[in-house]
Amino acid sequence: MPELFSTDRQVARPLFSALERSHALVTAFFEGCATARLFVDNGAAPQSGILVCNSRVLCAGDASQTDFLNEMARIFSDELIPAHRARGNDAYLVYGSGEKWNTALLQLFSGRQLYHGGRQYYEITDFTPSTHLQLPDGFSMQLITPEFLSSDASGLDAVREEMCSERASVEDFLAHSFGLCPVHSNEVAGWCMSEYNVGDRCEIGIATAEKYQRKGMATLTTGYFLAEAHRRGYTRVGWDCWERNVPSVATARKVGFTLVEEYPAVVVDLS
Repeated sequence: MPELFSTDRQVARPLFSALERSHALVTAFFEGCATARLFVDNGAAPQSGILVCNSRVLCAGDASQTDFLNEMARIFSDELIPAHRARGNDAYLVYGSGEKWNTALLQLFSGRQLYHGGRQYYEITDFTPSTHLQLPDGFSMQLITPEFLSSDASGLDAVREEMCSERASVEDFLAHSFGLCPVHSNEVAGWCMSEYNVGDRCEIGIATAEKYQRKGMATLTTGYFLAEAHRRGYTRVGWDCWERNVPSVATARKVGFTLVEEYPAVVVDLS
């Protein structure tokens, strides 16, 4: 069972076609714009594949390949999970291209607690920059740059950690992604960062510090993010969230995102 690298990974791309519409990670990986590890049952003619990118795991193809699942269970147990936990992570977010993967996950993560839920994927393709963006008094919107990261603003460690949630390093993020932070009284109030940038497409990673929530800050920050995305030539921006996350869903809809797809997901507890 081989791990595929850049020279031969395209043979496995058709396995993930059902996931590509709502997971920019798939496109970004196969276009060489995202770093991940790809495992398949057969390097010449794969029938099953598992893509691992930090906390995200995408499972595609035939979910009944017992030998492949057994070997992947060993790789997760002996290599991937220990390394993931050593980086301070305690869970995987897993997506499968079909209901049969729910059974396969019991084999892949035997003895682990699995939590099932529904997620939603929203997208916006028409986002001419708003002319009505106005921050409350005392706030500024800072583009994430080396200069901002070297400033004395509080909360930058959390910003750097988020920058590395999808990219290999802060430097990798600065070279290939972008983001903004609302700042109040020299304190980071949240962030909105691009993820899985590929061509004219990216997704959003957004968070607002608790003390600044329920003040419209997420909506404003998203508006500034979309203006920056438009300036950089992006025409498709995705928003992925739990269906039960009412504030996130409300923000996406308020800014103009449209629901594209609903799909199941599984959180694997690694603690």
